[in-house]
Amino acid sequence: MPTRDFDLVLLGATGFTGALIAGYLAQQRRPLKWAVVGRNRDKLERVAAEHGNVPVIVADALDPAAMAEVAHRTRVICTTAGPYAKYGAEVVAACAAAGTHYCDLTGEVSFMRAMIDQHHERARQTGARIVHACGFDSIPSDLGTWAAQQEFARRFGHPARHVTALFGETSGGISGGTAASALEIARVAGEDREIRHMLANPYALDPDPHADRPPAPDVRTISWNAELKMFTVPFVMADTNTRVVRRAHALAGFPWGSDFVYTEAMSTPGNALGLARAVATTTALAGLAFALKRPALRDQLAKRAPKPGEGPDEKTRTHGHWKARIVASNGDEQLVYIAADPAGDPGYGSTTKMLGESALCLAFDDLKSPGGVTTPSVAMGAALLERLRSAGLQFHPAD
Repeated sequence: MPTRDFDLVLLGATGFTGALIAGYLAQQRRPLKWAVVGRNRDKLERVAAEHGNVPVIVADALDPAAMAEVAHRTRVICTTAGPYAKYGAEVVAACAAAGTHYCDLTGEVSFMRAMIDQHHERARQTGARIVHACGFDSIPSDLGTWAAQQEFARRFGHPARHVTALFGETSGGISGGTAASALEIARVAGEDREIRHMLANPYALDPDPHADRPPAPDVRTISWNAELKMFTVPFVMADTNTRVVRRAHALAGFPWGSDFVYTEAMSTPGNALGLARAVATTTALAGLAFALKRPALRDQLAKRAPKPGEGPDEKTRTHGHWKARIVASNGDEQLVYIAADPAGDPGYGSTTKMLGESALCLAFDDLKSPGGVTTPSVAMGAALLERLRSAGLQFHPAD
């Protein structure tokens, strides 16, 4: 990459999550040339002043010329400005054209599909790594599955044919930006039949979403996991995470076999209390899905949800936690792999580490992966895994 003015720029720094990422970048010990980007100079200068008076770039994410200029000045654009379907398309286009790496926090499958269709080939030509879903959506699932498969192959000499990620013990909060993105996804899906059909496809993000692939239905009911002796229930983020993992496998050339199947759910303890929690969770998710599909109820949810710029306090972020058990199996061969953060709530404390380290990895690490619209595991793999471990996240076998 030619010499650029900045190692990375942060778009969305005046928002709740963006401010957390700005703080994370400011704490880095290694020299880092970075800037904050957005539309409002006054807000940007307040953020910049809090973090050593880093440079400010006033630019509108909806302005193609402005984004092209920003992309040519930096090695990486890291963005927290969502909903991404509204504020992300011109940023991705500029990065793909300029050979500039990109990372975000989107969980919007329809947005990712559009970016694949519009910019994957151009990004491959320029070497730009366009890496979506670099937060709790979907690094634990994507990188955790990749790491579990590496360990499974080391132990047994071949990969697992089936992996199930079970997200269990969790504590944290939700921000206004996340709520706005979820409501926007529901609105778009409700108005566009083609998008609804696309979202229902378990291989929606594959290079060829209609290729002949093994059945991989989403979890919609309560089940029992005999290996872990736990109940499993639908997981609200699985519809995004599973598609990202399957795209990663396809981009990597199907190293785990053409019959590899990935599924994802939430887990509760295998006792009476766990069963009650499983029933309550499944009922609540069904009610939420019902409400999101109806404009009047969706409007009521929007009124009750946190507003953009609002989010959980520092105590909630730092005292939160999450844990996923990734079960890799191949007949009688089985491995349980742990992905966790004992000191960071999933949406903010932990996601700040994940997106921050993704941006730094793209800016500084000697990566061998090709350009294109890719995933965290395909783009950064072992380099990102080591960074996240150093940042306090856990990725290791259960035994």
